[in-house]
Amino acid sequence: MSWVVKLEDNLGERSDWIILHNVIPSRDERDFPFLRCVDPFGKTVFNYLQMEPFLEEWERVRDRASDEQQKEAWEKVKEMAQACQRDRDLHLRFVGN
Repeated sequence: MSWVVKLEDNLGERSDWIILHNVIPSRDERDFPFLRCVDPFGKTVFNYLQMEPFLEEWERVRDRASDEQQKEAWEKVKEMAQACQRDRDLHLRFVGN
């Protein structure tokens, strides 16, 4: 599966983004209560309060990034999540396709 991952502010004025492939756990992977709920066909939004458990799970999927491009995408998502964690006006949005 592929997702566009965006870091957005409340007004939609800030919009960093990256395309991510085959890193998000499937709905069946119960060991990932946050990441398994990312909708592969719709939008999923996380806020600053959710970033601590999100980042814990994100570290656990690092090895799923199989090539250099996806490793860079994984790192960019981590950076966006950390920015979201520090700023309550930012949201991390996953858009499935």
